[in-house]
Amino acid sequence: MRLKFTLALSLLTLLFAFPATARYAAKPKMTISTLEHSFGVVKPGTPLTYTFQIGNQGDARLEVLNVSPSCGCTTSKYDKAVAPGKTGGITLAIEKTGDYKGEVIKTATVTTNDPVLPTFTLTLRAEFKAE
Repeated sequence: MRLKFTLALSLLTLLFAFPATARYAAKPKMTISTLEHSFGVVKPGTPLTYTFQIGNQGDARLEVLNVSPSCGCTTSKYDKAVAPGKTGGITLAIEKTGDYKGEVIKTATVTTNDPVLPTFTLTLRAEFKAE
């Protein structure tokens, strides 16, 4: 009888301990001040580069798993990991803009290990006008 009681008590302890542990597991928490950047009016042929600053306010390492621009004309460079309490960057660049006219919008889809915001889209905008 005492063995059954001890086993039951142990099982109940485990049952309540695991969900509590899962709730308080270390997680990354990404922050970003803006998801969009506008260059305003620019002259065709002007290369465009912008770095989005990302922060990690969580208590686990934030991993940028992938940055996928919407077209081949946009390139990306990014910090693959951001330690808790630190910042990193995701840089998008459009080098060849000589044939661009009017409003141009380029995007990139970002995938991270942040459980709240695992995927989001960054946007670059510019209005190309010849002088």
